Amino acid sequence: MASSYVLDVCVNTRQKGFMSKTGQIPDTQSQEAQKELERCVLRNTRAASRMMTRNFAKRLGRFEITTEQFSLIASLAGAEHDSVSGLADYLAIERSTLSRNLSLLERKGVVQKRRADKGNGVVYSLTPKGQALFEKMVPHWQAAQDAILEVVSREELDAALNVLQRVAKL
Repeated sequence: MASSYVLDVCVNTRQKGFMSKTGQIPDTQSQEAQKELERCVLRNTRAASRMMTRNFAKRLGRFEITTEQFSLIASLAGAEHDSVSGLADYLAIERSTLSRNLSLLERKGVVQKRRADKGNGVVYSLTPKGQALFEKMVPHWQAAQDAILEVVSREELDAALNVLQRVAKL
């Protein structure tokens, strides 16, 4: 009952403008629903994701590369992927988003494409310029990683990453 009530309260109070600016549901009957909302996996993972994106963007922005593009560059620096679809699956992003970012990075001279060894596909890899850029970005990425460890312990972070990796496979 609580879960469907929470969804109803969340949707209806937001649509009707009953929820306060702080996100609190005003009536006392809804306090249980508010507690459920505070434990909402979607809300909490999205909030954490936005904070992580801001944390990394602040440190990587000087390179005129988005956080998503950094993840892409790091993935290409770490291993060759046999197809664009395989890379999209690995990064858990839409193929169209990946293709757009690959095109942008190709225009910047950071990545290059070549025909795949099998089939009609293409394979992307870092150019020497892309590899050099990646190496310049790593210390700034590390600083963003270290900032997380000021808030949580290594053990907590490892446990959270383990959970997130399992959930990402759903």
